[in-house]
Amino acid sequence: MSEKKDSNELLNILMIIIGALFVFVGILNLLAWGGISLGIDLSDPYIAAALTIFGPSGLVSAVLGFWCIFSGIGMFREEEYAMGMGLVVLSVMAIQTLSVMLSWFGTPWYSVWPNYIILVAFLIGTVGFIWLLFTYKRYD
Repeated sequence: MSEKKDSNELLNILMIIIGALFVFVGILNLLAWGGISLGIDLSDPYIAAALTIFGPSGLVSAVLGFWCIFSGIGMFREEEYAMGMGLVVLSVMAIQTLSVMLSWFGTPWYSVWPNYIILVAFLIGTVGFIWLLFTYKRYD
């Protein structure tokens, strides 16, 4: 009798959600770059900073978010590629958001809603990366 593998559904779902949020903020960043604000006050320096910290362009966030979603879906099926992709995506997400969070010292970072996406992405990226390192054998 073979043992059925069971992925960590919570991590998979969180990866899909944070991936979708990164795609969303990436699209907002692209729209802001094009001068379309969707009701967001782009003249506020904290809002402008929050929308531009997701990478050199919104494309970086959108692509990172897409691969995070793709990896989260693949991990439901215990695919080997999804585990490797998840390690890469989560580590890049953790490092990218950590560099942003370090710039928050001395600023009212809590007053800008995209910063909460950054904080959550850092936590999911860090904890998820460590979790995958400890559970990598399930993807053999």
